[in-house]
Formats: sequence, structure tokens, C-alpha cells
Amino acid sequence: MGGDVSAALDDLRLHERLDPSRLRDRIGGLPLQCLHAWEMGLQFSLPPEYREARNVIVAGVGGSAIGGELMADLISKEGSPLVTVCRDYHLPPYLGPDSLVIASSYSGNTEETVAAFEDALERGAKVVAVTTGGRLLQLAERAGVPVFRVDYQGEPRTALGYSFLVPLAMLQNLGLSPNSDEAVTEAAEVLVSLGHSLKPETPTQDNPAKELALTLHGKMIVVYGGGMLCGVARRWKTQLNENAKAWAFVELLPEAGHNAIAGLWWPRPMGRNVCGVLLNTLSLHPRIKLRYQVIHDLLARAGVECRTVDGVGQSPLAQILSSVMFGDFTSYYLALLNGEDPSPVPPLDYLKNMLRRSTYDHHDGQTPDGTQSAAPARREKRDV
Repeated sequence: MGGDVSAALDDLRLHERLDPSRLRDRIGGLPLQCLHAWEMGLQFSLPPEYREARNVIVAGVGGSAIGGELMADLISKEGSPLVTVCRDYHLPPYLGPDSLVIASSYSGNTEETVAAFEDALERGAKVVAVTTGGRLLQLAERAGVPVFRVDYQGEPRTALGYSFLVPLAMLQNLGLSPNSDEAVTEAAEVLVSLGHSLKPETPTQDNPAKELALTLHGKMIVVYGGGMLCGVARRWKTQLNENAKAWAFVELLPEAGHNAIAGLWWPRPMGRNVCGVLLNTLSLHPRIKLRYQVIHDLLARAGVECRTVDGVGQSPLAQILSSVMFGDFTSYYLALLNGEDPSPVPPLDYLKNMLRRSTYDHHDGQTPDGTQSAAPARREKRDV
């Protein structure tokens, strides 16, 4: 990679030009957001009968769902009730009165989550909503369902502290998960320290996220994650999609060792256009770590460049959140290398607009709210 491109990431004028809304500050603000979300979550009370829940379902999609997935990974081996994530309109068949449904929608208008919320009410589940407002808030208030009002301004994907730690605090309050107070404190300290090495002001030679973004630039990306890092791997993939506007995919272990690694050879020229990212941490099962070593070797044989990223910290929570922050900053720097503003996501807005249009009869290309419908504008290439 040319020296000029490498130096570009250290030019703070580039950050100001391509990131006018300062997404970089929202990424770097994760430690304080986590502490605030945890404190607010602990102060939020739920009806005593919610303690009787035998399974937990987090209903959400996109940035509002990933927190539930991280929570499920975190507490999956701690003797807690089964936690699953539903990214659909209908909840699983086993849902019933002994189920706790956490409906998580940042906007409150996510149609899948609203439908799942109504499904939970109809089937007699214990329900709580996590949202800033919208339709979900209206329905919850009408039904007398507890609502945690998220007080935050930003993209749903930057509100991870609320979608992750608020539900975790709820479960702790209900006695459905172990105490995580010390782990949250440690995780915040780890994130503050890590943030100093990843922030835009830290030069590339001392900034591992900038270095990784340079490696990923111009490549299709495959993120590998296993065990408690499965949700983190999905977070990396979606942040690379939304922030960097890049092709990125996820493979989960140990499953990928039974199929995906057989498909590394064709088409032959593909390898030099792909980069693999292996997410690792001390708390992973040793057999998954062994699979990482083998996959790294197989990727190299296929001509695929590969990088390993290690989560840091003593607690699994710190390791999860540090891996998330590393991926968030990497996707941000890759966005700049791609000449993209990391904040807006026009294709997502276009899809939502088309879904709204399909619900109503209308004319003249206008949506039900009176705005003009159009495909996302073609962006001119902006060199870094």
C-alpha cells in the first residue's frame, strides 16, 4: 500500500471532511456509554413475576439485535436461562407465559420488532421494551408493558451499550444472570486504555486499527469468530458493511470447520482479493483456538491474506467489548480509505422507504409520509 494512502489516515483534515457528524466520537465514547447504560439498567425495575422466566428472547434486528447476541454469548455458560435472539416477525414456537421477551428497537418503528412485540403480547409472555420512542413505545404504554427509554442521539449501531448492557442489567436484577458489576468496571477501564491506541490522533505506526484497515482496503473481507465471539464476529461484519460500505461476510466456528474451509480454492484468482480476520481471545475453548491455527494455514495455502485480532482484558465481558471497539474503529478507518462518510447508510434507508411504500396505495412516487421515493444516489468516488 502506497505511503500516501497510509499517511492519509493520520491527516485529521480527512476525518473532518469525510466524517462531518463525528462518528469517530461516538465510537470512542463506548466506555462512558457502557457505564451509563449499566447504571441506568440497574435502576430500572421490572415486575416481581418476571423473575419466574425460564427463557429469554431478545426481539430485534440490526444494531438493536447485536446487543442481545453479545449477551447470549456472554452468559451462555453461566447457568443462566436460555437466551436467544429473534430477528423475525414471529417469535419461536416455545414462547409462552414463562418467557421473557425484550423487544429492542432503537427507533421504535422497526417493523419486525413491532410485530414480534405484538406476538409476545398475544401469547402471554412477560414483555419489556427498550427504545427511544416510536410505535413500540406507543404499543407498550397502551398495553401497560415496562419501557426502558433510551436517552441517546446517534445511529442505532452506536448505541451498543444500551442494547447490550441494559438487558444484561435487567437479567441481573431479576436474578437470571450472575453479578457483572466488577466485570463492567473492568471492561470500561480496558476500553478507555484501548481507545487511546485506536483513536484518530494516534499515528498509524502505533494504531493497530489503522494498520488493519490498510490491510483490508480493496479486499473482500471474511470475519471468523467462535464461541463467545460469534456475536462479535457478526458485529465486525455489519460494521464493515454499514460504516465502510464494504463487502464483508462472517463464518462461525466450529461450524466453519465442517464446510466453509472446503470452499477456499475456486475461483482461483479470488484469494488475492480476499482478506480473513480471525477474532481470538484467552477465554475461547482450546479446540476452537486449534481450529483457528488450521484455518490460518488453509487460508495461506489458498493465497488469502489473514490477520488475527485478540480481545483484551481479564473478564469475558472486557474481551468481548474490546474486540467490538477494535472492529468499530477498523471499519471507521476503512470507510475513510474508501472515501466514504461512515455515518449514513442510503441503501438501508432506501429499503425501509420501499417497505413503507408497499403498505399503502399512493401516487406520484411519494411515500405515505409525503417524502419522495428514490433509489440511493450514485456516489462519486472520493479519493483519500
